[in-house]
Amino acid sequence: MIVQDAFMTETAQFADVVLPTALWGEKTGCFTNPDRTVHLSYRAVDPPGEARSDLDILLDYARRMDFQDKDGAPLVKWTDPEGAFDGWRACSRGRPSDYSGLSYAKLSQGSGIQWPCTERDPDGRERLYENGVFTTGAEDCELYGHDLTTGAEITPALYRAHDPRGRAVIKPADWIPPSEEPDSAYPFWLTTGRVVYHWHTRTKTGRVPALQAAAPEPWVQLTAEDAARLEIREGEAVLVGTRRGHVRVAAQIGEGLLGHLFMPFHYGSWDDPTRHGAANELTLTGWDSVSKQPHFKFAAAWIRRA
Repeated sequence: MIVQDAFMTETAQFADVVLPTALWGEKTGCFTNPDRTVHLSYRAVDPPGEARSDLDILLDYARRMDFQDKDGAPLVKWTDPEGAFDGWRACSRGRPSDYSGLSYAKLSQGSGIQWPCTERDPDGRERLYENGVFTTGAEDCELYGHDLTTGAEITPALYRAHDPRGRAVIKPADWIPPSEEPDSAYPFWLTTGRVVYHWHTRTKTGRVPALQAAAPEPWVQLTAEDAARLEIREGEAVLVGTRRGHVRVAAQIGEGLLGHLFMPFHYGSWDDPTRHGAANELTLTGWDSVSKQPHFKFAAAWIRRA
């Protein structure tokens, strides 16, 4: 297993090979916001040490593997970020996410341009589907979706039999109870989430002194009523357990729903091997049948004073 990362994380430690890669400010490339706005980000500083951009790593890998197209020419024909972007422009031409009217020169002149950007819409298009016609026709689709309950793929024949022909598709699904709910042994709902000071596993924010000082350690929040009933005081060490194991964190008393616990998921052990407060050690190991998103957000739990 090969991992590309800028830092040695808990995940990277499982890899056979770790390739040090550049961060966003250390490489040139484009990124697209959720509102379809394309931005060009130029390299501000060189990456440290042996770190290289993910593009340079990919190009080196393709060259060493001697990847070829059907004519025996190199499969990857571009050598720099702009060439790769031009390859994507050609690939996207005529498709819903058409980038063919964009270029590095054009993106360098403004603060971002929305796709589709074409000869017809040289400055991009702010809104899609203004005419009420969607790209749902059977002849427009390359994938046809899944059954939201089973995850089974919808076949082209089945989709064509109910061809929306440009109408929007709204998929209903029956409610399914969660795979785990509180009971007498695990009487609390545990949910996980973010705090404003950190991002994901803190591989970057945990190295910023002001952010780390603002939220240095994991904690669990419970209501004042639940804390009084369990004789738990603010800042006291508690154990939080689920069917997967338990962690030791500080208690924080605050607002919320009775019978609910909240833990931030940012904290692992990369910066402190003695820390035992990773929220994801407690959450479910299953995943959604369609999106494949893991059930990292909830579990049935107990809490008690350490």
